[in-house]
Amino acid sequence: MKRSLPLFVLGLSSSLVAQPTITSLNMPLVGDVVSVALCSDAVDANALNASAGAMQTWDFSGLSVNANEQFNFVDPAGTLWANDYPGSDLCGISWDGSHSYYASSASALDTEGNAFIIPGTPPEDTAKVILSADMERMLELPYTYGASHSDAFSGLFSVLGFNATVDGTIDLEADGYGTLVLATGTYANVVRYHFNRVQNNTILGQTTTSTKEQWGWVSADHRFWLLLMEINSTTGVTDEVVWFNTDPTLAGPSNVADAAAAPIGIYPNPAEVGSAITLVGAQRAPGAQAVLFDASGRVARTFRPGIMQLPTDGLQAGAYVLRLTAANGEPAGNARVTLR
Repeated sequence: MKRSLPLFVLGLSSSLVAQPTITSLNMPLVGDVVSVALCSDAVDANALNASAGAMQTWDFSGLSVNANEQFNFVDPAGTLWANDYPGSDLCGISWDGSHSYYASSASALDTEGNAFIIPGTPPEDTAKVILSADMERMLELPYTYGASHSDAFSGLFSVLGFNATVDGTIDLEADGYGTLVLATGTYANVVRYHFNRVQNNTILGQTTTSTKEQWGWVSADHRFWLLLMEINSTTGVTDEVVWFNTDPTLAGPSNVADAAAAPIGIYPNPAEVGSAITLVGAQRAPGAQAVLFDASGRVARTFRPGIMQLPTDGLQAGAYVLRLTAANGEPAGNARVTLR
């Protein structure tokens, strides 16, 4: 049975500290692997809603951890359902195998849909929600305390050989900011949002409605969520989810984000599998270590320090990111690499 935890709230004058702002630099990126702790604690909506406002201290250091899992963020092009989600540039894969497809930009994080395999006796079936024509706007960016938005979405839903329509709404408000205390540490410059989401699935003339109420804590100093709590309800069945990030990554560009303005270059690019690629501009970091990551963020190959021509024999065709690290351990640059 889940237990409720006390929520300690401290209100201070909002004029003492500038309000933090959440931007695209705080959103997940291709190659991110996020470790989270799943918790057994109950979600106390009344206590959470009472903790809104400026300069809060949310103390969740006593959350009860049930399991440790991961989110993996990958290039949608390499996933099973890439053709169903042409507008996405990011796919988040959760520990249960579900895939969520996102269109990310400096101004928003939109959801194009999600897909997962229904386990059972083969042949296995897939459940998919596709919102390509009318995506769901999950977050408008940048946002800070007091920001809000509403969005309507619609699309198609398929499961067990049946096709249906889906529509719904999301209403979100950034309802608090302050400091978040977790078992892993204390995090300042945190903005909390609270949203209510309704989704209607209509199949063979029958409509079922599911609701989601979610609270999410995001730090202006880190990438991805620090803490998430939600209450899901479908036809009277309620499910609660609580997890927190156990090793938050600092905000800012990473392997793929850096590549757009990389201080190094690759020639030729695209390159044929099996040919050598040459680093251009790497001489500014003599002795740098080069590591090649595939689209899922895994290390595909590590090259000896100082090498300028990198062999690609044995690699698969696809998109990669090359990361350089200087001899002193400092980042020395990144670049996108395409093998064909």
